[in-house]
Amino acid sequence: MMYVGPEMFVEVTDRDVARRVFKETVSRVEMETHSYCNRRCSYCPNVVGDRLGPNQLIPEDIWQTIIGGLEEIEYDELLVLNYYNEPLADRSILARIREARTRLPKARIMIYSNGDYLEPSLIEELADAGLNYLHVSIHLKQGDAYTDRYVLNRIIEVSVRMGIPAQITALKSAQYIVAKVAHRRMEIEVRAINFYHLGTDRGGLIGDIHTAAKRKDSCFFPFAHFVVSYNGLVAPCCHIRSDRPEHEAFIYGNLRDYGSIFQAFTSAPAAAWRRELSSSDEKRSPCDTCSAGVLTNADSVKIVAAAHQRHVLGAPAAAGSS
Repeated sequence: MMYVGPEMFVEVTDRDVARRVFKETVSRVEMETHSYCNRRCSYCPNVVGDRLGPNQLIPEDIWQTIIGGLEEIEYDELLVLNYYNEPLADRSILARIREARTRLPKARIMIYSNGDYLEPSLIEELADAGLNYLHVSIHLKQGDAYTDRYVLNRIIEVSVRMGIPAQITALKSAQYIVAKVAHRRMEIEVRAINFYHLGTDRGGLIGDIHTAAKRKDSCFFPFAHFVVSYNGLVAPCCHIRSDRPEHEAFIYGNLRDYGSIFQAFTSAPAAAWRRELSSSDEKRSPCDTCSAGVLTNADSVKIVAAAHQRHVLGAPAAAGSS
């Protein structure tokens, strides 16, 4: 069960306390190894093309700060090595996966790819490096509408490119299609989602995606997730773009501003995000139009809401809550 103690709602500067809180709470770390993405999907903030410029690699000191901190606590949760980039666009990802696997033997290492760079030899290199899970996202051509036929053809195309058959495991017409690709050493999933119906507006950056009501539900993302962009900027969650001017005011700062990943996670800006997003009040921009996590992680949402009642408002929480 996710830990949500009183330390989550106030700034914690003591490194030892911050390390304990991070270890007990964070279950997903996302970090970009480089900046470049080759696509401009209409339902992604990259539609403006700001990731098509010269590729920028994550600075070595930022990488080492993150991996070193995770190694220190023997991190055994999810490590996602991308954010708004295409991880396979730069082959340095193989060395990063290999180092992460060596130093974090218990972590589940994952990447999300658009599949454009896949080929049989690269699949084996990823497995050799120690990747646990490859998620291949089927994307539309810019401006196109979602259709089952297009998605199924793209799944076949990606399967042929990998040299491994794909088997459809879930399908809801005009909504999503999921396929599994059998590999003996790592899990491979191919998934298409109609983001115009099931996606979010990424903190107000996507004008074509709208939600019906203002959000009041609590959000557990700033409690359980730690997100770092290729430039070292730390964001509250993956729906905030640390390198877009519209979201500049929402980030925690640069990882170099803190002594460790632990102190960045328990910083004053992070605590402020958690105090606000754990409440049942109507959320402010950029979270007012976000529906992420409400249905798929209902238990975590309830835990955070109960913790807000206890630790922020001082009201008794339900039995068994944190």
